[in-house]
Amino acid sequence: MNIKIKFITITYNNFKLNKKIINYFLKKKKKILPHIVCKNNIKNFNYLINMYYINNIKRIMVIKGDEKTSNFYYCYNFLNVIKNNYKNIFKIYLGLYLEFHQNNLENIYDFKNNIIKKNIFLKNIFISQYIYDFNSYSYFYDDLNKIKNNIKIVPGIMPINCLKKIISFSNICKSSLPVWLVKKLSNNFFKKKNFNKINIEINCNIIYKMKKFKINFIHFYTMNNTKIINNIFTFLINNFNF
Repeated sequence: MNIKIKFITITYNNFKLNKKIINYFLKKKKKILPHIVCKNNIKNFNYLINMYYINNIKRIMVIKGDEKTSNFYYCYNFLNVIKNNYKNIFKIYLGLYLEFHQNNLENIYDFKNNIIKKNIFLKNIFISQYIYDFNSYSYFYDDLNKIKNNIKIVPGIMPINCLKKIISFSNICKSSLPVWLVKKLSNNFFKKKNFNKINIEINCNIIYKMKKFKINFIHFYTMNNTKIINNIFTFLINNFNF
């Protein structure tokens, strides 16, 4: 088996809950990558960073969030705080969309001239939102490499637990959701066994394409459903010789 878990990401929910979850994984001696969402009203930011530092957490993920365009301002400032106060201590991962997003930079060439890029962005590793159309990744990868070679992008995989929610969220952030995928899952929506089987096959086929593209790291959005992730791993091992 060649599949290895490098770390566990922890989505930022609220301060007390995250503190509890992080402490749980630390006691289990698991490598974790906690999130920080860049909002103007985020609480206990300094406490969180210090807690990560004291507990020898080497990786953190900084995401803009989906609420306001102005969150780019907070993202830039939060990154600067980390960069200036904890120089070379944290490996920073940044969330990004491979396609258009309502709050995203207007196009890839704005990214080239953006102040965040000049100071911080291209020194870090990106983790993308979920992918259901692999062409989205390859096109975006090509565009970024026109700006700077060897930018590290870890693609995201998210099994579909709720088709309605995925359709709704994809419409909001304009992520590509192939029509054939929606039709195939919709036709089996009330047949749970078939739905789960198709869901696993769809994600495994995307992962197989990633492997052929020589992608070595993938970020799984588990949505706290480890069973389907384990089923994906089993399918990959049995059918694609992972």
